[in-house]
Amino acid sequence: GIVCETGMSTRIGRIAQLIAGEDGGKQKTKCGCLPDTSASATPLQQNLEKLGGRIGMIAIVVCIVIFIIGVAMNRTDPSNPGSPAWLYMILIAVTLAVAAIPEGIPLCVTISLSIGCSDMVTKNVLVRKLAAVETLGSASVICSDKTGTLTEGKMTLVNMWSGGVAYDVEGKGFDPTVGGIAREGTSKDAGGDMGVRSALLAALLCCNTSLSKVKDPETGEEKWEPKGNSSEAPLVVAARKIGFDEGITKEYKRVLEIPFSSSRKMMLTVTDVSGRSELCKGGMPLPEGTQLLSVCKGAPNFILDFCTEQLMQDGS
Repeated sequence: GIVCETGMSTRIGRIAQLIAGEDGGKQKTKCGCLPDTSASATPLQQNLEKLGGRIGMIAIVVCIVIFIIGVAMNRTDPSNPGSPAWLYMILIAVTLAVAAIPEGIPLCVTISLSIGCSDMVTKNVLVRKLAAVETLGSASVICSDKTGTLTEGKMTLVNMWSGGVAYDVEGKGFDPTVGGIAREGTSKDAGGDMGVRSALLAALLCCNTSLSKVKDPETGEEKWEPKGNSSEAPLVVAARKIGFDEGITKEYKRVLEIPFSSSRKMMLTVTDVSGRSELCKGGMPLPEGTQLLSVCKGAPNFILDFCTEQLMQDGS
């Protein structure tokens, strides 16, 4: 290849320069020696700096005007009438300039932000820095990671298709005692349908996730919590909804397992089903002499490429 640029002139160097700043990360200064922190200043800090500058300019102008007027009127020190007027008016002007500095503004701002923090705490909002209170009020766009913030981070099964029939899965969260499975567009329980029981048991045979009740250490309440792969949890919950208990998989000996991989996009298990005439009670019939059952789950576009037959509602 041909080298076009090197060092900070490359794309990576440009990214590093943008992160460090246009001047290469050197500390900016103002007035020759003071550090310039305007880049990281909040809107309130910027407004206070502008207010302080305006008050300072007004105070200087007023002091100069008072000094000129005092000298023109020959105002002298009452305790020392012999002193020159210009000396006395310099003292008056400096005194007024010092008095014009608003020392109470930082205190008032701090108290106001503290009150804002107290109000936000009552609404379960934790503020670590006072400046965040006014910055949040000035924000027009908020970028947030939705998982665990705007959502619960819980995947659930809401629809399934088996035996040529579409089904709706009711209930939310990981509680298998809430909701059930019904045919699409109806409210009749379809947990006993052959296609539903066969599909969900096959899903259990190709899962390594368990579901159990645990006690919340904060509230002390018991809740259902899966242990294992988060994408397998909805399948386990749906299987428990139709009556498959936690120990159902122990009745089926797993002979082989090929874990999911990013290249194959699927997981495969081989289960011993010798001596069974049907997959489970109310499930699909097994051909006579069947000893091993292979179950594969993964990306639909990969799985469908290997499918040659389809289970129908009547078991054919």
